[in-house]
Amino acid sequence: MAVEPRVAALAASGILGMIGRYGGDPDRIIGAARLDLGALLNPEGSVDLRGYCDLFEHAARQTGVASFGLRFGTQYRLESMGPLGELILNAATLGDALRSLCRYFPAIQEHSTMRLRATEGLLALEYQIRDGRIAQRRQDAELTIGMFAQIFTRACGAGWGAEEIHFEHLRGDDAAGIRAVLHAPVYFGAPSNAILFRRDALETPMPGANPARLPALQAALNASLAIARPDDFIGGVVQEIRQGFGRGAAGIDDVAARLGFSRAALYRRLAAEGTDFSTLTEQARKSLAIIYVSQPGIAFTDIAPLLGYSELSAFSRAFTRWTGLSPARYRTRRAAQPESAARCS
Repeated sequence: MAVEPRVAALAASGILGMIGRYGGDPDRIIGAARLDLGALLNPEGSVDLRGYCDLFEHAARQTGVASFGLRFGTQYRLESMGPLGELILNAATLGDALRSLCRYFPAIQEHSTMRLRATEGLLALEYQIRDGRIAQRRQDAELTIGMFAQIFTRACGAGWGAEEIHFEHLRGDDAAGIRAVLHAPVYFGAPSNAILFRRDALETPMPGANPARLPALQAALNASLAIARPDDFIGGVVQEIRQGFGRGAAGIDDVAARLGFSRAALYRRLAAEGTDFSTLTEQARKSLAIIYVSQPGIAFTDIAPLLGYSELSAFSRAFTRWTGLSPARYRTRRAAQPESAARCS
């Protein structure tokens, strides 16, 4: 049985007010994302992660604010994150705060990765959803990076800036605005979303820390970790497929090897789940193609190789088969389509 990942509702704290400030209709946007308002407003509850991501995608589209997620993340109060936010703010140093974030992040968001990794003389705080069935991720990625950049500014001051910011989604028309908000060089089409920073920042004290509060907060988070559900198998396979497209490693042998299966074993496991590798590959290509084509700032010639097509004509034929429209006609129609008729793939 498929496992749909969940995220703590408190991760959306303040979303209704922000939608209103930008002239959006909260009820319409929540309905488009197929979320329940009561669940979204319950600080002790959780909501479907796919719906959470769609919520911000629809908010960006309906309000016309392309960087809606990023603006939400940079304005989000870490205190609103519940025990994890309190644990971060009461850590002795920035390094302790980030290590707590990585350890306990699954307590508030399932099937997602948050980790610290050394890279080219810097450290990277990396974030990524591990469920490839969730195709629409731009707003979630930007709000998460914006939200966790606040941990650095709490410790290092408002003048702090990352060495680099990486996003796995492609560059859009508003890239310059994103750089201006984050005060750092921003790179798109990366393997994961990440904040890159200098290692010596780890020793920076967190202001106002209260170590006496840590044991109780850790106990609460450990209890939440104990009931977090395992990753969905199909979601993990689709994630490996989509990550392999751009580097020519999305075939079944490549994916099976990364997942620790033989080709035959992966075939059997997928058959037991009621699907097959070619179907999942087709679905992943289609969902990503629709996302990319819907963004006017992305050239069709750039989209084809990102989906594993060696020629634009092959991509165009596949896209027309999926949607009944050429990429150019689909983009034109999508630009004129009202938000009420739009749905995240």
